[in-house]
Amino acid sequence: MQNQINVGQLNELILKAINGDAKAFERIVRDNYRFGYAVAFKILYNEDDAKDVVQDCFIKIWKHLNEYNKKIKFTTWMYKIVVNLCFDKLKLQKRKRNIFKNYDEDSDDNTPSKIDLENDLTNKELAEMIKHFANGLSEKQKTVFILRDMEDLSIEEVSEIMNISSSSVKTNLFYARQSIRKKIIEWENK
Repeated sequence: MQNQINVGQLNELILKAINGDAKAFERIVRDNYRFGYAVAFKILYNEDDAKDVVQDCFIKIWKHLNEYNKKIKFTTWMYKIVVNLCFDKLKLQKRKRNIFKNYDEDSDDNTPSKIDLENDLTNKELAEMIKHFANGLSEKQKTVFILRDMEDLSIEEVSEIMNISSSSVKTNLFYARQSIRKKIIEWENK
């Protein structure tokens, strides 16, 4: 696996890509694809939809690369595009099926028998459960939670990506965490 390119190299690649260098753009895609996919998958919870969104994201980036503002981190700009495309896909799915989420509520086969939340936050089953519970949040709360707690972006980056104030990010994050915590406690008490 290649190392992530630094800001100077990225800016050089962007300039080359703007001037029509397809290989430079391929490098940009290759080095940033997994970041976009991770966010898209966590929002959409569907592999094919996430791949489609990331592909659309890079098409959009290619078309608008000359508009990229170097004062903003490239990944922040990319995440913003991914999040907006995810929202568009969710709205379309909602219209088509008139539902936002599909769960198999009856499947308890893969749930752990007991989880120690304080000592085992990296537990794979807990992570899956948190993703499942995050899927039930409002679109805004879910996206804030994913970007901040699962992708470890700063409050400011989340604010920039979602076009909302920092206080709105903090409020939505508070309610998202509270909701997920409540669902985990209910699940533990079953």
